[in-house]
Parts: sequence; structure tokens; C-alpha cells
Amino acid sequence: MRERELLGCLAELARICANRPDRASFASSLVLQVLRPFEARSAAVGMIDSQSFLDVRTMFGFPTGMLRDGPRYALDSPIPLADSVRRGTVVEGEVPELTARYAGLEGLDLPGTHIICLPLLARGATIGGMALAMDVAPAHEQNRVFWAAVADLVSATISSAEPAAVAPRDRPRRSAPLSARQREILEHLQAGRTNGQIARAMNFGTSTIGHDIMRIFDVLGVESRRQAVTEAERAGLLAPREDEPAD
Repeated sequence: MRERELLGCLAELARICANRPDRASFASSLVLQVLRPFEARSAAVGMIDSQSFLDVRTMFGFPTGMLRDGPRYALDSPIPLADSVRRGTVVEGEVPELTARYAGLEGLDLPGTHIICLPLLARGATIGGMALAMDVAPAHEQNRVFWAAVADLVSATISSAEPAAVAPRDRPRRSAPLSARQREILEHLQAGRTNGQIARAMNFGTSTIGHDIMRIFDVLGVESRRQAVTEAERAGLLAPREDEPAD
């Protein structure tokens, strides 16, 4: 892929994003207008929702039944998009290779010959992901800057349509319950572990753990890790931790 073609893709994507595209048609714009040099066949963009599921918000080009378990997926679902979001890393490969790696793809008539899945970031945390199927290899390593720019533009566009975040100093408690993973993270917070330690223990990306911690803060109506643990103990979500015996 020539540099001129990549710049043309970015220019077209920037134009579409600047015009505040309708979410429902955004995926089709990616396929039909932006990524034509890659012979794109389909696209799906999902956001992590309040229950820490991957909620597919816009999609195009998938045959009927493709998203048979969606459009809302647990982050440990055996599909490339969920794996990319969970680990905060790019997943790419030829369709046969990915079908062999991910049980969730077995038996599906996947469009295109190549797939790339990109995590979407905002303020250093993973907020969702994008899956693209195409007939020209995405060559992420060779075109790393290009794909990072695509992900950033898509992230900014999709997240701008989300409800505005509540300011930390005026964060109300939400009624939504914590997910099982968020309860497990609370236990790690109670033990004083860092995001990196929690990520390694739970086999998730650090940005995903950071996103979950912010969700915990929102649900509990707190602003710090210590406050989260204290409120969780008060609410019966955590058993109070006994003090270490004195030497």
C-alpha cells in the first residue's frame, strides 16, 4: 500500500468524522468510502458498556447470523474482537488462521481474506474495539502509524456520541450492579495490588483493568481506590479485611 493511498484513507475518514456521522451508518462508511484501497468487506465497532460487556454499536457487511451471539459480548468470548479489547492489543491474520485460533469463529462464513481488530482508546483506557475484514492484507506492523490514526479517529467519533462522563467531584452512585470481574478486581484492590499486578493475575490488559476500576468508582460513587474498598466493605460486597497481626 502506497503512502499516498494511506493518506487518502485518513483524509476521507477525517472528513466523515468531522461531519458527525450517524452511528448506524458509520461502519458502512468505513467499508464503502474509507478503506476502499484495502478492499474492505465488513466492519464492526463496539464499546465497553456499563456491565463491562462489548456492545457492538455499528456494523456493516456481515452475513445474516454472523453475530449470532451478539451484538453484546463478554470480553472473554472466543472471538478476535473481544480478545483485542480484553488485552488492549491488535489482533490480525488471515481468516483460516484466526478461525483455527478462535473457537467462536468456527462454522462462520467470514467475509474477506484478512481480519484486523483494533482496540479503541480514550485517555489511556480501552473503551471498545473495531473489527475489519478485507481482501488486502492490513500489514499492521508496516502500517502501524496509519492504523493507530484510524483507531484514534474512530474512537473519538464513537465516544463523542456516548453520554458525557460525570465529573469526578460530583459523581453520583449508579444503580447498575458490578459484574463478576469487577467484584474480583475489588478483591485485588483490597489487597493493595496495582493495575499491572491485577492485569497479570486476571489475564487482561492494564487499560481494560483501568477502565473497569473507573466503572467501579462510578457504581460506588467514589473517587479513589481506598474509598472504593471502604464503600464495598460497607455495602457487603467485600468481607472486611482483618488487620495484620502486630510483630
